[in-house]
Amino acid sequence: MLCLAAAASAAWTVDGRASGGDTLSAERLDMVLGAGDLREPLGLAVDDRGFVLVADAMAGKVYRYSPDGASVEFEVPNLDAGFYPIDVAAYGTLVYVLDYAGNRLLRYEYRGAWLDVLLDFSQFPRMKPASVTSSGGGRLLTTDLDHHDITIWSPLLEIEIRTGGYGWVDGSFEKPMKAALFGDEKIAVAEFGNARVQILGSGGGFEGYALLAGGAKMKSPRYVCGGLDGYLFVADTGAGMVYGFTPSLEHVLTIGDGADLRPSAVAVSWDFRLYVADLRTRSIFVYRLDYPGR
Repeated sequence: MLCLAAAASAAWTVDGRASGGDTLSAERLDMVLGAGDLREPLGLAVDDRGFVLVADAMAGKVYRYSPDGASVEFEVPNLDAGFYPIDVAAYGTLVYVLDYAGNRLLRYEYRGAWLDVLLDFSQFPRMKPASVTSSGGGRLLTTDLDHHDITIWSPLLEIEIRTGGYGWVDGSFEKPMKAALFGDEKIAVAEFGNARVQILGSGGGFEGYALLAGGAKMKSPRYVCGGLDGYLFVADTGAGMVYGFTPSLEHVLTIGDGADLRPSAVAVSWDFRLYVADLRTRSIFVYRLDYPGR
């Protein structure tokens, strides 16, 4: 379903002024995906074809939206437990859906046919992932709220790195909601409990934080994704804002004023579009990104 909404189109920088094109900016498009379909969009991804994939947890459904807004509902798996799709990732012609109720990762063909159970996390000690991210080359990232850690999986679905543990100190986490690859193989981790975004190296070692301009604090960051040219985007659900950071982690973009948006997930496509899942309207907003020098 494609729904058109009358929305003011403007490009905003971090201080709210219209962008002149020398910094990252975002223009809200008069397009809204999923209005009338979605109930609780918690997971979001865009595949190489430009299809937007949405995991709707409360409805127990996964949707695929084409660039023109046409929608396809994925097949519901015939399994022995409830289906609560909390996150989604794309890799080539495959779509991975994290079923939180069944503690398993399901594999789909990109047109919506369910293929199999790719990973049964109950077979691993102390593991209950709350997010999944395709990090390229067949590797996966998962985060675990119960055990406050993240796991990097090899293309052979073996654990390469598992790091973290409960705490406030560098390299530990409290409720890591989402991890994503960005820039030069760096990993960003959105911590809902610690209200911060922690930056790790490719080997899982602590490197720093993504900090807001002017000493402002995040409230409850839930989702992160990497953009083109090494940019990073953060959905802060509690603050009602989406933040954009340069590859050097300079905060250069803020979307939302704290009242008109409740972002639960973000995803970036190759054609300079930013997709934002909004729990307030139960839909997906679309923005056109203007990267410096492009």
